[in-house]
Amino acid sequence: MWRFLVAASAFLAAGVAFCAPSGAWIVSVDPADEIGAIKPMNAVNGGPAKFKSNSRAWRHARIPFGRTHDMNHSWEFGGPHTIDVDAIFPNPDADENDPGNYDFTYTDMALDLMRECGTEPFYRLGPSIESGAKKYHTHPPRDFAKWARVCEHIILHCNEGWANGRRYGIRYWEIWFEPDLGPSAWTGTREQFLELFKTAAVHLKGRFPRLKIGGPGFANALAWKDSFLPFCRRENVPLDFYSWHAYKTDAHVVGKIARDVRALLDTNGFERTESILGEWNYVRTFRAGGEWEYSRQVESGRFIQKGAAFAAAMMSECQGAPVDVAMYYDVRTYGGMNMLFDPISCREMKGYYPFRAWGRLLHDYGTQVRATADEQISEGASGGQLFVTSAKGKDGRLAVWLARYSNDDNVQDWRTVKIRLPEDCVGRRATCHVTDDIRTYTETTLDVDNDGMLELLLVPNGFALVEVAAPGK
Repeated sequence: MWRFLVAASAFLAAGVAFCAPSGAWIVSVDPADEIGAIKPMNAVNGGPAKFKSNSRAWRHARIPFGRTHDMNHSWEFGGPHTIDVDAIFPNPDADENDPGNYDFTYTDMALDLMRECGTEPFYRLGPSIESGAKKYHTHPPRDFAKWARVCEHIILHCNEGWANGRRYGIRYWEIWFEPDLGPSAWTGTREQFLELFKTAAVHLKGRFPRLKIGGPGFANALAWKDSFLPFCRRENVPLDFYSWHAYKTDAHVVGKIARDVRALLDTNGFERTESILGEWNYVRTFRAGGEWEYSRQVESGRFIQKGAAFAAAMMSECQGAPVDVAMYYDVRTYGGMNMLFDPISCREMKGYYPFRAWGRLLHDYGTQVRATADEQISEGASGGQLFVTSAKGKDGRLAVWLARYSNDDNVQDWRTVKIRLPEDCVGRRATCHVTDDIRTYTETTLDVDNDGMLELLLVPNGFALVEVAAPGK
């Protein structure tokens, strides 16, 4: 009760609407029921900022993958001279075997910093999006086979030291992006793209059989469902991963899409192909106007706590769905969709903390265990959705991830979350890091009662990471 009164007083002092708890979620954790590995759900698009260094915070988050798409839109990474095939090999008529025809300067700088911060690049081969009136690099390459050989030399530079290169050990190589989007990504026909993908995938997989070659990063996850995968199967096109994007406001909708994608892959004989959510963020619409402006405020503006809760919900949902890697779009400091780092100071914003907290689940715990939630709700209450993920470490420590997300801005009631733990948790130290409207990854100590229960309060669009020490700790 004392903690409840202190928290309530803090919210009132901050001018935040306060309502007495209108119900409770009851979460039961069973550490003996192991589900599988915690997956890299806190991957991103982009990398650490070069000129306004956020490397320290980046390392603390232990971000597993940084997809290189659209990095050439920001001078933090080297601007238009970075990453893209046309930036590295600007003259398509040049000899692709001559190292002098390649420019890796800024690409090396961006990838070097990413690797120094412990993040593996997820390399997108192709151009960046071109939303303007004129398209420069989203046209079909004049010579598909030569384009594939240029990509081969980029891989040789990054992984095998060719042309004074590096040995990054980059595993994932994605061919193109969003061909279903239209001229902003691909000005050619569907048939042309299928042929380009086949040419590049067959060549690169034959040249580098141990690497993961895939794509194509569909804007609509199920786009070309009657042509792309059947074509790949018919033509024996290697497909180590299938990448797709989802900009939504409901994490459960993304989970359903993920299950549909998995079913589509399996039906077409690609049971072993990974399903990778290459881009996601909170978006009501991309069309200019109020709905888009509201989305921007959720992503990185005055409603960023809602965006942070959505991020926490997405990670939990994708952990439970057939998604192998999920990559937030994106962390460019000038991109306008970055909820992790302030565009001026590059300091951490509230949206950074779900990524940092998931890094703990991924690296310090590692194994997902069963957690179920039911609720006891007061009459008339509507509290949004609770997303729960639980994990354990090799030493017996436990973690419970709680994300309370609501897309309804009128939801204001507090909720109690009661966590039922095994009896052997009694006497262990328990801590909680909470992020909400007034708290930012704030640590507090929780009491595990004699029945193995602990409880905390969550406001709308708040999330928490509860950690219970290993036995004897």
